[in-house]
Amino acid sequence: MSSEREVSRMFIRYMQQVLRNERINIYRKHLKDVKETPLEDWLLEEIAEPGHLEDFVLTNEEIAHLESFIENERLATAIVTLSIADKMVLYQYYYSELNDVEIGSRTGKTSQGVNKRRRRALARIKEAYENM
Repeated sequence: MSSEREVSRMFIRYMQQVLRNERINIYRKHLKDVKETPLEDWLLEEIAEPGHLEDFVLTNEEIAHLESFIENERLATAIVTLSIADKMVLYQYYYSELNDVEIGSRTGKTSQGVNKRRRRALARIKEAYENM
């Protein structure tokens, strides 16, 4: 039994790292789209219009098809099995780096509910991933 728990924990850690790496990959792809500007101009632009980096945030429709942003086909297939709400929670937690309380306040859920949804989503991904 403890070996099953250990494997589950290892898989969840693996999934967390994969989602973080995908977020970094998307960010790096978008960096190439950004034109080079002198640092002073960039700082002035940031002061005049803060938060322009929000252009790199996925829309709700893109989050609904989160699997299309994942390069690992097996993992993408596993993520297809999730509901849109599950994908939203995973995206907000791992990509936007919001905690359960912040996600709950945005979705109208309790932090415990968000935590439970996230854990169940990871378990669904693991089950689908292992059954392939």
